[in-house]
Amino acid sequence: MILIRNISLTERAAPDFHRQRLAFRADPGEVFALVWVSSYVTADGATLPDFVPGYMCGPLFLEGLASPWARAQLPDGSEFYFMPRFKWRAEDHYVVDKLGLLFSVAAGTDR
Repeated sequence: MILIRNISLTERAAPDFHRQRLAFRADPGEVFALVWVSSYVTADGATLPDFVPGYMCGPLFLEGLASPWARAQLPDGSEFYFMPRFKWRAEDHYVVDKLGLLFSVAAGTDR
């Protein structure tokens, strides 16, 4: 598993990310993660037509975790795990952003 340090939060994402990170209470063996959500289905089975896929904060079991999962360390030392949805390039800088309900991770310039 790779350790990623060339990543930061946008000003828009930082408050929600840190609030959820501080509220996270791990059970034994769990770590804080950004988990990919590809679709949203309502209780009656209907898919939300305007849903935009992204990452939500949640628990992840660390035992047996391997590639393609990555451990990310933000400049303030906060850590989280996530599965990159694209080819990671060590020379690029990446940002965690939040435009709607979910977070995104992409190459960017916000440091």
